[in-house]
Amino acid sequence: MKRAFCLYKRIIAAVSACIVGCVLFLSLPCKADNLTVIDSATFAANTGITTVHIGSDVTEITSSAFRNLINLRSITVSENNPYYASYSNCLYDKEMTELLCFPAALTGAAIPQTVVSIRENALHGVGDALRKQIRAVVETQAMDGALLEEVPGEHFVHTQAGLMWRKADGTLIKPETDVMKQTAALIEACTNGNMSQKQQLKRSFDFLVKAAAYERSYETPTGNWPLTYAVNLFDTGKGNCYNYAAAFGYIARGLGYETKICTGTVTSSLGGRTPHAWTEVKMGDEWFIFDAEMQDAKGDGYYKQTYSSYPAKPLEKSATYTVNY
Repeated sequence: MKRAFCLYKRIIAAVSACIVGCVLFLSLPCKADNLTVIDSATFAANTGITTVHIGSDVTEITSSAFRNLINLRSITVSENNPYYASYSNCLYDKEMTELLCFPAALTGAAIPQTVVSIRENALHGVGDALRKQIRAVVETQAMDGALLEEVPGEHFVHTQAGLMWRKADGTLIKPETDVMKQTAALIEACTNGNMSQKQQLKRSFDFLVKAAAYERSYETPTGNWPLTYAVNLFDTGKGNCYNYAAAFGYIARGLGYETKICTGTVTSSLGGRTPHAWTEVKMGDEWFIFDAEMQDAKGDGYYKQTYSSYPAKPLEKSATYTVNY
């Protein structure tokens, strides 16, 4: 899923409008001369209202202002208002970091990438499925900008003493096992503590793709192969798709993401199907494909894809392996 969430459906025609603020034009019985505060009494839960325009004089909008406006489908704001803004029919703070109201009758909208929080009652009246999608997008965007030290759970963190492993209780320890040491060395070579978790993931992916060399092998992995295949690539700097997938799996897990190594088949450039391995990383509520070996082979297009957007689709999965240190 892209960080800007879009659902496009036909919107019903407007039947009434209410403009509040500096300029007034009311087609409904609500009067608000020189309005500066909008609260639950402003619209009196008038279900006939479908559009609202907020003028430049409005300085405060309470969280309950639009409750029960079940047919509201659009909110716009004067460009001269210093406190509020609108985008794709939704209401935001001026900096567009917080969603203040997603109109109850609006069936889809684009969420700006700057939005990282949702105000109380902002999704009042929105359908369950759409509400879940909006929350997932905003939560993902909030995490995208988070520094690694702000991300909960076990993972590596940058310290003055180098990259350390943070345990569940917050204790910092030096990387202990070979795979931890090698993964930490790669992450430390291409990232720093000023980068967000997402930036470190992208930088590490690109670094792995450039540093590793493909080496064909017809061996079918068995047993606990992700660990041994990851260590082998870190040791030798080369490997096949199984090595690439395993190595990036440990990198993503080391950066605090839930991660799985997947095996199955992919469309062959020579036609037909061929065995393949790739990495899945959970971001927000969704799992995305990160295919380092195909990125190395094709040059682009294999970072953070879905099964429908993956360039060499259909990608058919037969087994998964959860990555843990």
